[in-house]
Amino acid sequence: KKFESGFILDPICITPSMTLAQLEEIRRKSGWKGFPVTEDGKMGSKLLGLVTKRDTDWIAEGSTLVSQLMTPLKDLTVAPEGINLTDANQILKDCKKGKLPVVTANGQLV
Repeated sequence: KKFESGFILDPICITPSMTLAQLEEIRRKSGWKGFPVTEDGKMGSKLLGLVTKRDTDWIAEGSTLVSQLMTPLKDLTVAPEGINLTDANQILKDCKKGKLPVVTANGQLV
């Protein structure tokens, strides 16, 4: 199960070196529109940013790298590991964002 009580427990992570064409293929297969970008494309590694459909809507060049399109970590709102659903939802409401990555103190996606 990938989703529990509002938390996505096992998201599909991607690397910053992935191309837009590769990303579109993952979107097509998974049905998801937004993805965390991590150093090695896996959970538990350092979060670098997020890429959403909005980031790529106007880009036509399939060879464009995710690193050029993603919203970088410095521009994201994140929550600390261990946050409860009520507090996470309040952060989302306050910052008016649709996604709230949960990270460790070292910046690793959990």
